[in-house]
Amino acid sequence: MRFASVAEVKNQLSAYLAQARKDKKPIIVTHHGKPYALIRSISEGDLEALGWGQLAERRLQEAWEGEDDALYDYL
Repeated sequence: MRFASVAEVKNQLSAYLAQARKDKKPIIVTHHGKPYALIRSISEGDLEALGWGQLAERRLQEAWEGEDDALYDYL
């Protein structure tokens, strides 16, 4: 497990994301030396297991509620 400050991650986000995916190890982001966030690679299967697809669809439907535009009727 690796630790990195918010400032380090901010300046090199793409590199940290690539490293988390390549090494399959989480990166703990710290703020003033304390744990603040977690960077961890995930797969589509992980999202399905967590129900994120359903959550995203529900949030989109809520955002488009009341829209009269036929473009949104496909949902």
